[in-house]
Amino acid sequence: MKQLFKVFILTFFVIIFASSYLTRAIAQEKEDKEEKEIKLSTVDIDEDYEILGLVYYRSSELGIEKIHKELQKQAKRMGADYVIGIRYCSNAGYLYGIGTAVKLIKQNR
Repeated sequence: MKQLFKVFILTFFVIIFASSYLTRAIAQEKEDKEEKEIKLSTVDIDEDYEILGLVYYRSSELGIEKIHKELQKQAKRMGADYVIGIRYCSNAGYLYGIGTAVKLIKQNR
């Protein structure tokens, strides 16, 4: 009887541990899949950052929505958190957007 009780207790703890681990793993996977929104700004930001590079796009469409999406897509591939200093201009029927992709520097406090 004692042996059966030990097996039951051991099985119980294994199930609890496994369900806890799976819950954390599922939550982490969900967090990883969520889209990280790249913030856009026409000015500098008041946080410390590392410059990753320039992002730019030329669009024949009117409006800046397409440019914003493409700048965000390029910045995301670079691992950026922001695109700052965005400038727009038009020439020969095209609308241009250019900005600087930056990654925030995490401060340990």
